[in-house]
Amino acid sequence: MSDDVRVIIEAVPRAGLSAEQLRQAVARHPGVLSALEVADPDRLTIGPAAALGHDPGENAPFRATVFDAVGNRAVELRGTLDRPERAEIRPSAHRPPPSHDELVEAAAILRADPHFPADGDAIVYRPMPPLADLENPDGTTVRRPTLGIYTPNEPTGVRHRIVAVDTAAHTVDWTPAGIDVRMHHDCEHTVPEGIDPLADRGGPDQVRVRVLSGATELWNLLVVRPRASAPQNPGVGSGVELREVRYRGRLVLRQAHVPILNVEYEHGTTFRDDASTETRFSAGGTDPVGWGWRLCDRPPRTILERPDSDSGGFQGVAFHHDGDELRIVSEIQAGWYRYASDWRLGDDGTIRPRFGFAATANPMTCMVHRHHAYWRFDFDIEGAANDVIEQIDQGPIIPDPVPIIRETTRRRAPGRYWQVRDKSSGRGYQIHPGPFDDTADAYGVSDLWFLRHHPAELEDGNPGPRDRAALGRFLDGESIDGANVVVWYAGHYYHDQAHPQPHQGELIGPELVPI
Repeated sequence: MSDDVRVIIEAVPRAGLSAEQLRQAVARHPGVLSALEVADPDRLTIGPAAALGHDPGENAPFRATVFDAVGNRAVELRGTLDRPERAEIRPSAHRPPPSHDELVEAAAILRADPHFPADGDAIVYRPMPPLADLENPDGTTVRRPTLGIYTPNEPTGVRHRIVAVDTAAHTVDWTPAGIDVRMHHDCEHTVPEGIDPLADRGGPDQVRVRVLSGATELWNLLVVRPRASAPQNPGVGSGVELREVRYRGRLVLRQAHVPILNVEYEHGTTFRDDASTETRFSAGGTDPVGWGWRLCDRPPRTILERPDSDSGGFQGVAFHHDGDELRIVSEIQAGWYRYASDWRLGDDGTIRPRFGFAATANPMTCMVHRHHAYWRFDFDIEGAANDVIEQIDQGPIIPDPVPIIRETTRRRAPGRYWQVRDKSSGRGYQIHPGPFDDTADAYGVSDLWFLRHHPAELEDGNPGPRDRAALGRFLDGESIDGANVVVWYAGHYYHDQAHPQPHQGELIGPELVPI
């Protein structure tokens, strides 16, 4: 870090309800327990409920999912922070990924099963998909977390098995229906660490970060760690989330994150990936606000920088300033996938959102597949209103920007970029596609969506059977000319292990350049 640049980190509370506050509200609510046919609220899975909207007050709206693992049912609550016990109840198809405690219990049942390999080298890990629920004849379902078993020394060549565990019945299904597994495939070479991340020792969910050069404040923003990133319950997080991003005192972004993360294999299997589960990586430095936040004295190293190891002594969000830009990074996991959720904030005002893709040993990723990461940029250039989006197609003659006045979607093309600016001041940011961001195929849907801001439109709800992004449901022709606008930007990462592309191992993402 340059001697002239200082990075200051301080803990900041988040607006919303804690898990305990929401649990108390559920106990007082006249309809939640009856809707779930549950007598004891303590058996329910309840997380915190973040406030929705800009500058939320005491009566800000919230959404939260209350889940009963025994009945494998959920309801969604829609209410206000000041009266959560009066929240509206709606049925919900949301099923949260297995918790750490669920996986530990499932792993104990698996290891006690007589069919568990006697090989002492067997590793139990988190596979994909995370659940293999079983439907009963009467239409009810049984929640069954999945576990992977890696046996590198198995004499028959079976390296991977994926099983489903019914923790209530203490049974293991060794051939769960609907699980696509090539047991003899052994893709990637990094041995997984197993089901246990580092023990979560608390620490704040959110911090304020300031970057100062001498007496000048360059950046001032809130950073939310993946485990608390929006949206969740419903939703599966969004990696490292940025809020209230100001450059040299001027508001740029109200919120920036990756709420949708999909994978499609050429043979048809698809996943919607969890972006809230933090995992280990290497980061040396000090922890100015407690566990999970590290100010580094050297560049942090995720699995992309150390591809032979799935270990590390840190879990959370790391910061490092290299003299030109601040890097904000975390490593997250979804089953065998490992992702680098990465932001670069330049001293010159440039913002480089980045996302990287890797995996530990598994039976699938050597088959051709494509990752799709969908950033959501809530631009508030010098305030929420009066922004305009313009498209520029470069050619031999310098073109005039073309305003986009209605909600729509766009594809990338050579020489094409966009800009979001305040109509009064003219200040704003250009959006330049990254060199490795590719263009959407049919599954990826599109490359950009330009929308009017609505507080609840944080993710698509994953409504389809194949996890395909359904952002088109937000396109209803509203004006975005001089409005509060949101830009969704998709990057598409092609992975063919047999025929690697020159860019494999690179981070994808656009470049946001100040104007």
